[in-house]
Amino acid sequence: MTITLRSSALNLAACVVLTAAGGCTHEGQDSMGWARAALERNAQVEVVATDPQSHSFTVRVKDSGEVRVVRADQLVAGLPGGTLAPATQPAAAAEPAATPMAAAAPAPAEAETEPAQYGEAARPSPAAEVHPDAGGGKVLKSGPGYSIQAAGAAPAAPRAAENQVIQSGPGYSIRGGAASPPVAARTRDATVTSAALERRHEPIVCQGDRMLHIDNRNLQFDGDAVSAQDGCEIHITNSHITATGVGVQARAANVHIDNSLIEGDGGSLDLSDGAQAYAASSHFRGLSRRMDTASVHDLGGNIWN
Repeated sequence: MTITLRSSALNLAACVVLTAAGGCTHEGQDSMGWARAALERNAQVEVVATDPQSHSFTVRVKDSGEVRVVRADQLVAGLPGGTLAPATQPAAAAEPAATPMAAAAPAPAEAETEPAQYGEAARPSPAAEVHPDAGGGKVLKSGPGYSIQAAGAAPAAPRAAENQVIQSGPGYSIRGGAASPPVAARTRDATVTSAALERRHEPIVCQGDRMLHIDNRNLQFDGDAVSAQDGCEIHITNSHITATGVGVQARAANVHIDNSLIEGDGGSLDLSDGAQAYAASSHFRGLSRRMDTASVHDLGGNIWN
């Protein structure tokens, strides 16, 4: 009798152990099946092999061809390297209320992401788009029930009309002035000569009964520039003459200046002793001086200042 009881007890213990083992096996098979189904739903990976004993899978990343081993309990955190997205939170998020934007466009925000299915990669939401280079009036970001637009440039202030009071106070008033008419550009200075600049430290002096012709020259002098004396005749054409002293001096001589620019810090012209100057289509910058016996013949098209 005693032997029978012991045998029954052993049989009962064996049944309990077998039942528990069967339940564990069944639970492990369900876990592996659930994990494999989750992996197969992920389009980025391909299941290559399954190891039920270690509860792991061998998968291949389709983009790079890399082969990895993943345990079933690791699927909650995703594949190493971010192949699988983490488990998602509940997708029911409250929609943000629309808020008016009165200032300049804010810095671009990060794109919102849609909740991912368990074991699948999270993807950005198509409803929220960011446009960092949007101009005035363009949509920077939009979502369910709201949109953000870039602020446009402020319009220019209108010009005050002629004689219109802009501001007034005790003993004063400010009125709008008339718009100045467009002035034709003076291109003579730029078209006088295309010659290279020549720097000189000594003046050009012409004396006696002779003639000197200076044409298409760009001359810069330290001190006086050109001097005609005692019957000399100088012709200056298509030239630019600059001096820290006097541009052109003439004493008892004749000077002809045509389509040229004469500049002098000490004066553009200095005539004396019956000197005669003939000027046409030229520009004189600097004071022009002449004695009573000297004459300047303006042949037209000249600018004196």
